[in-house]
Amino acid sequence: MRDRMQFVSVVAATTLLAAATLVLVARATPAEAPLFTSDDGGRTFVYRSRPGDHPSAVAAMFGVPPNDLPAFLAANGINDPTRVASGFVYRIPNAAARELSDRVAALERDNGRLAKALAESAEQRDALTKQVRQAREAADAAESRAARLANAERWLLGAQVLLVLLVLGLGTAVAIAVASVRRQRQAERFARTLAQELEEKRRIGLAERQESGRRVLELETKLKELEAKLGPRVVVSGRSS
Repeated sequence: MRDRMQFVSVVAATTLLAAATLVLVARATPAEAPLFTSDDGGRTFVYRSRPGDHPSAVAAMFGVPPNDLPAFLAANGINDPTRVASGFVYRIPNAAARELSDRVAALERDNGRLAKALAESAEQRDALTKQVRQAREAADAAESRAARLANAERWLLGAQVLLVLLVLGLGTAVAIAVASVRRQRQAERFARTLAQELEEKRRIGLAERQESGRRVLELETKLKELEAKLGPRVVVSGRSS
């Protein structure tokens, strides 16, 4: 806001100076040359002094403050104000035009900085938009991965339950198989024991039969001996000897 007020004041001063210049020019007759001209794009007034023009009067005519008179004389190379001849060319800085030009240049620089800042802001906005888009894409990808992981976790849980059931079933089958093998071994041991008992009984029975046969043979032998001793007179059980 203050910059605008300064700019307005500079414009007003420039307008007033231009009006004063027009008045000075209007005082000259059309056949005469203009009182002064401008140089350096209007930043400097060029004035050719007339007879009787004192440097201080020329400075006052162009609005130079009394305090700036020494600088005005030094800028024009005047060492002795009383020895300035007629036709001396003064170069008077146009303070309003210079201030306006400097202000315009400053405004142009400010506009350039603002344009640069605006471009950087646009770039930052584009970068932020890109980052937001990338963040959304990353969030969508993360959500998709989370959904896949959740499905995989459910499948894994089901697989674990199935694996536990399979292990339990396998353990049960192994237990049944071990029990079957154990029963089979018990049956085999019982069969071997029974076979051994039968073999022992058969052996004992065979031994008993052999013993019975041996006794029968002994008895028959003794009977024959007895029959031989008794002769044909003895009859035993309806048999004659």
